[in-house]
Amino acid sequence: MAVSLMHFEKTLPAEMASGRAGAVLRWRYGINKKQMLVDALLWCALAVFLVLGVVNAGALRVYPHISLRYDKPVSGQAAYQARQYSIEHSEDDSFWPTFWHEAQAGFENEYNSTSASCILFSGDATLVWPAQYLIGVAPGVTDGVGCAVSASLAWELWGGVDVVGKSVEVDDETRIVRGVFEGENQLALLSIRDEDTSRSFTAVELSLGPDDPTRDDVRSFATSAGLGSPNNILIGTPVSLSFALAAAPIIIIAIYVLALCIARLKVRPAAMWGILLFAFIVFAFTLPGLLDMLPGWMIPTRWSDFSFWGGLTSQVGDNLREYLIVAPKLRDVEYKVLLLKQICIAFFSTGLALSVCLTRRSAVTGVDYQINRVESR
Repeated sequence: MAVSLMHFEKTLPAEMASGRAGAVLRWRYGINKKQMLVDALLWCALAVFLVLGVVNAGALRVYPHISLRYDKPVSGQAAYQARQYSIEHSEDDSFWPTFWHEAQAGFENEYNSTSASCILFSGDATLVWPAQYLIGVAPGVTDGVGCAVSASLAWELWGGVDVVGKSVEVDDETRIVRGVFEGENQLALLSIRDEDTSRSFTAVELSLGPDDPTRDDVRSFATSAGLGSPNNILIGTPVSLSFALAAAPIIIIAIYVLALCIARLKVRPAAMWGILLFAFIVFAFTLPGLLDMLPGWMIPTRWSDFSFWGGLTSQVGDNLREYLIVAPKLRDVEYKVLLLKQICIAFFSTGLALSVCLTRRSAVTGVDYQINRVESR
């Protein structure tokens, strides 16, 4: 500590060495201004990384929860029949499919021409490419001639983003721009009518369906609806893990504070018991929200069921493995970049949380040591 023991003993009157007033004086003279500055910087940096972690996890959460990938394209006729199956079994909490396929296409208007990525989709555009729209909206499910373009592609073709209502030739097919979304990738979303069976698709997004669906539920629907068994089933386990990573620093600090309170029970039992009671009440209120961030299959019916934890580890590993081995689409790259950012943010925020705990432990130990020396003399 910056304040020496000799200075501490001279400035602290003997009659004030104990009691509440003595405790206040000992705290006052035990302050290290440099340490306070370090603590303040650590807490500020930790707060920044905590906010970044929550924001990034929220960005991951907007991506679809269930995605099927096929090496052999699904025909338009099979897609149409799958929708009919969903309608017929709507009372059974059946899934509702959105189909899409990513490809390269030529874009041309009266000013410029270029080649860019395009996603042909039939269904909900927000499931195909989650994005913030700068102007206009995504083409609807019944819009067979509409499209939406990224800001980058709009600048390349028209030199600006105010292009809603303009027409563009996409591989000799006329499309009308319905909206412009944020994005540095040159990309267009092309809507296909539900009844158009001339197209084929390599990816399917599933919405609705039963609560907390498992891989078996998804595979059963795909085969029953006539889509066949998918080559890859992507379930949103990384999204749940991203929220767990965002919460990790808070859990570390909470555990440290709890341990500190328990260690001080012998010194100030009444105050510490009050703090512990308050902490448990806060935990009881926040626990439902924390569990809501996780899918149901990750929450045990009995926490003492050890076989559940073994199966959960295996299932989480399988889900993560699917994300690693799947042939990445443009959307998958965006998803993986966000996930990598979340891992980096969690690494730094966890390190800062540990630094805060270790720094505070060192400061408290130093002050206690000086106080014990004074009181023993």
